[in-house]
Amino acid sequence: MANDLNTVFLIGRLTRDPEYKLVGSTPLVNFSIANNRIYLQNGEKKEEVSYFECTAWGKLADVIRQYVNKGKQVAIEGRLKQESWDTPDGKKASKVRIVVNNIQLLGSSQASVSVGSSEEVATKTYSEPVYEPVPSEIDPEDIF
Repeated sequence: MANDLNTVFLIGRLTRDPEYKLVGSTPLVNFSIANNRIYLQNGEKKEEVSYFECTAWGKLADVIRQYVNKGKQVAIEGRLKQESWDTPDGKKASKVRIVVNNIQLLGSSQASVSVGSSEEVATKTYSEPVYEPVPSEIDPEDIF
C-alpha cells in the first residue's frame, strides 16, 4: 500500500511564546500560529484569521525555543496529525496539530534563520537533520 500525501506549508505569526518541555529525554515545543487571509466579498475587503497548533521535536524544538517568540513571523513545513483521547468525563476528544519538520524565520531586520534538514542559512548551517521522529513510547497526553 502506498503512502498518501500529508504535507502542510504555512506562513503566520506566533500567537504566544513557545512552550518547551522534555518528554523523557526528548525536547518538545508547542506553539500556535495565526494565518491571515485577505479577500474581497461584494467589493468589500474582508480578513479571515485561522489559528493552528504546532509541535516540534528534538533539535528543532531546541532551535525554536532559542530563536522564536510571540509575534515572530515564520514559514513552517510539516504534516497534520490527529490526536484522540478520552476526557475525564468519558467523552471522546480529538485535535489536529501540525508536526513541524522545517521552520524559517521571516519578517525581521535580523538575518533570516532557516531550520530544517540540511538547509544552509545566513548565520548557521545545519548539516544534520533536526527533525527527529516522535518516540513510540510517548503518551499523547504528554504532548498537550
